[in-house]
Amino acid sequence: MVGIIILNYNSSKLVKKLCENLKNIKNISKIVIVDNDSTDNSINELKNIINSKIDLISSKENRGYSAGNNKGIKYIIRTYKDIEKICILNPDVEILDEEIFDKLSKELERDSSLGIISPFMLMNGKKKINLTYWKVPQGLDNIFLSLGLTNKLYKKLFWKREVIPGSFLFFSKTLIKEIDFLDEEVFLYQEENILFQKLKSINKKMKIIESIYYNHNHEHKDTSLNNKLFHNRVLFDSMIYYEKKYNKKYSFITIKILKFFIKLRKIELKLKDKFKQGD
Repeated sequence: MVGIIILNYNSSKLVKKLCENLKNIKNISKIVIVDNDSTDNSINELKNIINSKIDLISSKENRGYSAGNNKGIKYIIRTYKDIEKICILNPDVEILDEEIFDKLSKELERDSSLGIISPFMLMNGKKKINLTYWKVPQGLDNIFLSLGLTNKLYKKLFWKREVIPGSFLFFSKTLIKEIDFLDEEVFLYQEENILFQKLKSINKKMKIIESIYYNHNHEHKDTSLNNKLFHNRVLFDSMIYYEKKYNKKYSFITIKILKFFIKLRKIELKLKDKFKQGD
């Protein structure tokens, strides 16, 4: 049986919609919603859907994607001994196959080299192959990925089937304990790259099972300058942490450049916002 983790932050409507979607999906033993210190009325909204299959737990502070999901993972491991497989789902995903977890479980059991797997992600109902995998950053990769001008070109030139998106991650509880859970030092971004490196250290890999699909209904979010500046800072902080811990050989070069780029990007965002207001 499978335990589902849904991390909520001010997205109770999406979480409720996903839980409704999961009612028809086979082999789910428990759904655990982790509220990541939401600032809206999420807790009260989600209390209304708690039942014998759905648990709601809350964090006293929002420490990001990894810490929030770890809270859910550890809760399942501690509370439900019979659950062997765990799945992290973003609130904005939609499951399209009622036997999806049975199929994924069989894939994990069939291939011992697999650590974390996922179905093929449809983005708003469409196939976008460049979003389903990417190359794990090594060497100077994060330098090119941090610049808007080179990011898209670099991804096209060096696209590789290595890292999978964090919107749907399926794994065994034995595996997640072996890699010491998700790395909580990043608030957001780089989580998938870090998981790839953790799996690599135990000779495991990520894989998308391309015969199975799920839909990621990705919505446009807050486009205010403050939000852009926040995400810019978090992105570069995560990149710098990744370089320090998982790309040590090149970090003496990459960290200096990334620290310089974050200042340039901040200026760029402010200028764009200023010109936009002048239109």
